Amino acid sequence: MNSGLGDDYYPPPPQSSVSMYELGFGTVAGICAGVFVKKGTKALAWALGGVFVLLQASAVPCIRETPLISVQYLRSTSVVRVDWGKVANKFEDRFHTVDAQGVKHTPNVMSLWRWIVDFLTADFQPRASFIAGFALGLRIG
Repeated sequence: MNSGLGDDYYPPPPQSSVSMYELGFGTVAGICAGVFVKKGTKALAWALGGVFVLLQASAVPCIRETPLISVQYLRSTSVVRVDWGKVANKFEDRFHTVDAQGVKHTPNVMSLWRWIVDFLTADFQPRASFIAGFALGLRIG
């Protein structure tokens, strides 16, 4: 639909206040920290997942007719015995919070985000640009 008004009638689009060629120290540090945290979290999840699978493999009886000798050895000598209830209790003691009424609250994404930002920006002056860069680093990492 043509209103009859030329292109000169509308003002030019606003210019972005973010210059990709003039990033501050806080933004660059945030991007680098975001990429580091994302890659490190993936590596940690991979390692902990592998440990869990190996521990479970040593605890579960073999279904095949030819059992794995090393898994049978670990189970028969009680070298590896995991009390998952105790592990869960330690996790809850470490990461769950208790309010004034004594009710336990599980950790959520916002509490993790607040902890990470508070940890990374302690005594760091360009906090706002760091947080923007950190979010960008998590996105592109």
